[in-house]
Amino acid sequence: MLQSVSLSNYPITNTSFGILKKKVEKPVSNPVQNSQPIQSKVVSQGVVQTRTVLNEAEKKKYNALVSKLANAQSKNSNGLKPTQQLDVLLKNGKLLSKSQHDNSTTLDNLYNIATIKRANGLDSTILLTDTLDTLVNPRFITQTFGDIPNELKPAIAQSLSKDNPVKQDYEQMNVYSSGTCAAASLEVNMADKLPAEFARWVSDLSSEKMQVDLNVKLSALTQNPLDSLMLLRLLEAQKISSDFNSAKIKVDLDEGAHIRACVQTRYWNPGERNVADVLIQSAIMKLGSQNTYNSLNDVREGKYSANPQGLVEIEKTFVESLIKNKEITSITYQYIDSDQNLADYYCTPEQTQKHIMDAIDSGDNVILGYVETNQSSGLINSPEYDASIHGGPNKVINGHEITVVDYYKDEKGEVIFVCIDTDDNSPDLIQYSSSFLIPRIHHAGYPAHLVEEDSKEILKKISAVE
Repeated sequence: MLQSVSLSNYPITNTSFGILKKKVEKPVSNPVQNSQPIQSKVVSQGVVQTRTVLNEAEKKKYNALVSKLANAQSKNSNGLKPTQQLDVLLKNGKLLSKSQHDNSTTLDNLYNIATIKRANGLDSTILLTDTLDTLVNPRFITQTFGDIPNELKPAIAQSLSKDNPVKQDYEQMNVYSSGTCAAASLEVNMADKLPAEFARWVSDLSSEKMQVDLNVKLSALTQNPLDSLMLLRLLEAQKISSDFNSAKIKVDLDEGAHIRACVQTRYWNPGERNVADVLIQSAIMKLGSQNTYNSLNDVREGKYSANPQGLVEIEKTFVESLIKNKEITSITYQYIDSDQNLADYYCTPEQTQKHIMDAIDSGDNVILGYVETNQSSGLINSPEYDASIHGGPNKVINGHEITVVDYYKDEKGEVIFVCIDTDDNSPDLIQYSSSFLIPRIHHAGYPAHLVEEDSKEILKKISAVE
């Protein structure tokens, strides 16, 4: 992930990638109206389709799930019953796909959800249907928080630990624009490319233990074991054990995550995060923010971000590497100066485009962070724009994370990127022309071997600027 564990080698600015406060018009007018599971490179290349036939032990688990789900209702199934969703996952290879961390299959973890006691207030059937919905259609993942009924807030505040800021001001529970886009994008990728790991996280985080363990290869972080261990310490991962090859990391929930999961179990409304979303996004935010995240008010602290919401580049890439258990290199494309102005680029548009296309062609999704400036957002042309207040045209005003899942060329030969945006209040896939998206991209994460040479050159440029 990093050529050096010295965080000074990677620009850490106040640009957290969480909330896109001002939406911009999409350059391609029609989103992809896809009411069926994604069937392009997203499925065909992402999941290693080793098996689609159940053995005898697996048949028993499968039949137990069918029985459990016989009368269950889905939230976002596009007309498919939960038992039909199981069949979809079996046929496309996701059901028997194996976890990166413990070799369990998606089926194993779904069965665990159904048969092992859940944490107080959580419902195994709802967890199963939420997990199936998400695995079949990752594009339904959203970062939109559900509201907490007013009548519950005083009791919730009373139950909190004394140092939780929400205890004294429970109106902080009203989260209207969440900062979990990086976490939601990582969730999208996990559900799409690592289905067994996704189901394992839901199973373990919703269990009475409310904790999932990651068996991480140190080579997934850096090529030097000592540097990897130092990185785990610097980013304050909760290490259970380690040797010179691997480390076991504990990923758990803050006290508000369980509360929000219980609320969504009883009070979910269309367009809101389901229970699986709450659990996974909360755990990712806590892991990425040096264990400072508060799910009730969507606020984080931590050493590497002055912004109280979202994750910065280094934090997002750290978590991505841990989840995928392989080395991810984050390429920084933009030079943002100390005054938060977009000052220059470290790569040509052609290089950036090639990086994304190569990753998609290899079977990966690309999670990227992009920024909006006063100029690119259109604010500069607005009557309320005041340079003395808002800054110059290149002032960065927003940051957001999305997931590129495919691309194609239009009739003019321009590359169009097909994306999932967890903050657009729509389950449809979004299309961005390369000419629109590439100038906005601040960073993107790739399998290290795909961008090894370019990343070294870019690191030199970053070091020269600093």
